[in-house]
Amino acid sequence: MKRAIRRLIADALRPAQCRDARAAWVRRTGAMWLELHHVLDEFLAEAVERMSEEEFERLCDAEFATVDAIMAQLRAAVDEDKWPREMHVGCI
Repeated sequence: MKRAIRRLIADALRPAQCRDARAAWVRRTGAMWLELHHVLDEFLAEAVERMSEEEFERLCDAEFATVDAIMAQLRAAVDEDKWPREMHVGCI
């Protein structure tokens, strides 16, 4: 009987664990996006002086693709409740 009760308690805690894991992922991913964006801004501010307009635009497109991909993951979680694979834990 004790095992059954422990299992019921563990099952009841799973949604909270999932929520906590997802919240931690959002905090980490958001911080990573913000830091990457700041680094990119500094990098591009330096690069604009050294490159032609065409080269700079190509560089911006390539560099912002990474930043945009991170934001796309965050937007999918917010707008569509779509989470990265590692966020699909046992209860979800």
